Amino acid sequence: MRDYVQFKQQRELGDILSDTFKFLRGNGKQLFGLIFRIAGPALVLLVLAYVFYMQTVFGSVGLGSFGMGNSIENFTGSFMISIFVLIISGMAYYALLYGTVLHSIRSYIKNDGKIIKEEVTAGVREHFWSLMGLSILAGLMIGFGLVFCIAPGIYLAVVLSVTFSIHVFEKKDVTDSIGYSFQLIKGEWWMTFATLFVIVILYYICVMIFQVPQYIYFFIKGFAMAETLSADPTEMFDWIYMALSSIGIIAQYLLQAVIVITTALIYYNLNEKKHFTGTLETIESLGDREV
Repeated sequence: MRDYVQFKQQRELGDILSDTFKFLRGNGKQLFGLIFRIAGPALVLLVLAYVFYMQTVFGSVGLGSFGMGNSIENFTGSFMISIFVLIISGMAYYALLYGTVLHSIRSYIKNDGKIIKEEVTAGVREHFWSLMGLSILAGLMIGFGLVFCIAPGIYLAVVLSVTFSIHVFEKKDVTDSIGYSFQLIKGEWWMTFATLFVIVILYYICVMIFQVPQYIYFFIKGFAMAETLSADPTEMFDWIYMALSSIGIIAQYLLQAVIVITTALIYYNLNEKKHFTGTLETIESLGDREV
């Protein structure tokens, strides 16, 4: 199979990046279809929570539409609700996104380049709550490191980037996955950091393309309103801006699948360097063929 991506092998930085997009070219349509099917409801809830948050913070448009007035009490209540829904829907989406992408890769490897929808769905259902717990625990660790000193937070973010792959591919529990990620990345931190740094830059370039319309609209409307002394600043955030912003948000969260694929390739690269799993499997398969 010409476009088949062999995950279980060692790679350099350039190979990881090129194979990320090679996998997307061959399986992107099916993969994003599964993401929409499995993680779509959480993504919709996340976007609605974001719109509610924007309306609550930036103007009386959202508050008026919900009949809450402009009192401090109502604003505080709306703000807390929007933050709560953002956090819950965000955690659910990330658990479903990681589960969908990683189980798609697992199915892809198991079936020699074919992704079985039923296997992905069953896998996501099996690991949903553990992925939720893992994302919360990893987020707390990284956040703690960033608050007290930025460097430990960056270090932990790189180390924990492979934790989700360990949990799904090796079926280790949450704490064992986190512990094993430190062992796996030992001696390979800088290479992993460089790979993630490059893919994150590419990710944000792609996201910016989808956000350009909202920025153009924002500046054009801002320029037009600047000529009117009595203009209400909250009018900047009308339904058109919200719609364009929502498109940008959807693209931002969907394209994070690219980063998840890269972390899976990083995991297999590190695992191969440490344990030669793919090489041993290849030798065994050759022996079976000869028999």
